[in-house]
Amino acid sequence: MTRKPLVIVLHGPAGVGKDSIIKELRARTDIQRATSSTTRAPRKGEVDGVDYIFLTRPEFERRVADGEFAEWAHVYKDLKGLKYSEVAGPIARGEDFIIRTDVQGARAWRRMLEGAIFVFLMAADRAELRRRLIERDTETDDSLESRLAEIDEEIADMPNNDYVVYNHQDHMDDAVAEMLTIIERERVNPNRPAPRLRDEALPRKPS
Repeated sequence: MTRKPLVIVLHGPAGVGKDSIIKELRARTDIQRATSSTTRAPRKGEVDGVDYIFLTRPEFERRVADGEFAEWAHVYKDLKGLKYSEVAGPIARGEDFIIRTDVQGARAWRRMLEGAIFVFLMAADRAELRRRLIERDTETDDSLESRLAEIDEEIADMPNNDYVVYNHQDHMDDAVAEMLTIIERERVNPNRPAPRLRDEALPRKPS
């Protein structure tokens, strides 16, 4: 009998440390990461096929039209999404994995994915988020303002999650430890439904 896999949907504002948390979890457990596709250019240190699948806009749109994406959206003038195979495959194999997304994606996955555990990752406060975005120096002035404008929308989604984890500056190990506790708790939770893609996960064509 195939084991009941654990699917965690991890989201939170830009700059909160989602990638760093996932990197530590993957180093300490056998949990996998569902790799999203994006049309934005790689940032320094990012590896194609590991951090993201980097696609041109025409290629991304072609794959949407071909029915490869379960979820996709316009994010800060780029396209970002997750291929159906990145979710359906691990579920069929009984593998635990994390979906890293934003508030748009979290809302979509609540509609499309039954049995997932939703975790909101947050910094100490809004001012801390702003400082982190500025210090990481990966945004243009326009994209920085766009990301800052989205913070309040992200924070408003906090009550809709199963867990809220705070990633305080210079205390990432505490956040990682809390995430490890969540993983172990939910792996043995008898009341957690087996993850299943609903009909709403059928790919959408670009408008």
